[in-house]
Amino acid sequence: MTIRNRKPLVALIPAMLALAAPAFAQTAQPHLNPIQRHPTMTGIAAGAATHHALKVAARNAKMHGKKLNFAERHPTLAGLGAGIGVHHEIKAHTPH
Repeated sequence: MTIRNRKPLVALIPAMLALAAPAFAQTAQPHLNPIQRHPTMTGIAAGAATHHALKVAARNAKMHGKKLNFAERHPTLAGLGAGIGVHHEIKAHTPH
């Protein structure tokens, strides 16, 4: 499989880091990493990055005459979903 447009994949990096961060945090330490300390801002960043990547992907797909998928047709909704999902995962898996 050849990836022609890597920008949408780059938008997933904040989400992957946010989901992986709790796995690397030790539960014995009360110190939380910045992603765990600021789940709302991390969720906003992930949503904004996803929204931007989908806008770019949709523009490129439309330019080449391809049919847009649901996420490309509704980048705001997909960005909100990504941000809410990241926020939820951080909150659910952060030790209290």
